Amino acid sequence: MPPARTPAPDTGNKSALPPPLPGVLILAGLIVACAGLKSVANIIGPVFLVLTLVITVQPLNAWLGRRGVPRALATVASLLMVYALLIIVLGSVVWSLTRLGTTLPNYTSQFSELYQEGLSGLNRLGVSTEMLQNAASSINLGSFAGVARAALSGLTSGLSLLALIAAMVVFLVIDAAGFHERIEMIRSERPRIADGLLDFAKSTRKYWIVTTIFGFIVALLDVGALLIIGVPLAVTWGVLAFVTNYIPNIGFLLGLIPPALIALLDGGGGPALAVVITYTAINLIVQVLLQPRITGDAVGITGTVAFLSLIFWSFILGPLGALLAIPATILVKSLLVDHSQTGHWFGALINSSPTKASKQKPVHLPHRKVAGSTAVPAPAASRRKSS
Repeated sequence: MPPARTPAPDTGNKSALPPPLPGVLILAGLIVACAGLKSVANIIGPVFLVLTLVITVQPLNAWLGRRGVPRALATVASLLMVYALLIIVLGSVVWSLTRLGTTLPNYTSQFSELYQEGLSGLNRLGVSTEMLQNAASSINLGSFAGVARAALSGLTSGLSLLALIAAMVVFLVIDAAGFHERIEMIRSERPRIADGLLDFAKSTRKYWIVTTIFGFIVALLDVGALLIIGVPLAVTWGVLAFVTNYIPNIGFLLGLIPPALIALLDGGGGPALAVVITYTAINLIVQVLLQPRITGDAVGITGTVAFLSLIFWSFILGPLGALLAIPATILVKSLLVDHSQTGHWFGALINSSPTKASKQKPVHLPHRKVAGSTAVPAPAASRRKSS
């Protein structure tokens, strides 16, 4: 009797792709998605801004309902609040950029004189300034103001479209009343997606509230300091500081450069140095020392990821992407990292706290056997308890 042959090991599904290919396909899909987002950035940017603001004011609707306010009246109050936030955020951007674009050209002569003094100082030190002298004729504050005008043009084009879709705010606010019921319907089929959406809403709401409150505090302190130093247009630079507070990492520098430059041109090196020292001290005390102690980590991502998100979303959504960089990153992180079985490991790289990343493990659903098939996940019957 011939010896029994040893069965060949089960290699699984022979049609399965080799390990590198799934990653390549995912990367290709992300590139195509980003290209699509960039092509419709004038629509996606304003709509996403409105969506995050609706999420932020949603607790107001619920609070009014608990106080016995009629649902229609509570909806109107939430609607007015969203419009007020839009005016505050985008209106401040437009006003500050407009003042910046119209003010800088008035100091062109002072800038030229200061530039020539700098060249003379370099000549006395023995540094060749021939190239700088050739460039002097083409450098003026109008070119710097052109940057502000370009950003303003991008924002106002979004605002003109936003005026057309402003009616969408009404529908979003009305639909937000049934948000929890819709989330529970999603949870019955896709519990991880439901948890991701809830985490996105919570984190986004906290980010907008915390950033707005402390941005307002910083703006008030900056205006007071600029008035004491004697810098022209102190209120304008305070509004600019409030707006740039929403821009991660480089927002502080963007809010510092215009008043420091104006102080230098208007009063000399002393006032300019005072502006730099004051802004740095206020930023260090309020945003670095005070804010984290009171509110904790409102974003949940590392500083490097916040900076990269600023570059990425500005490229995809234009100037409005700088304001939406953190909320957009929170959405991607909540859905594709924190509550994903395959992408959860990536949280160790982007979460601000590694221990937080290890605690946010994806839910493993119980399995049930189906006759003639492999185990499949059973729908969740109830909401997972939050830690």
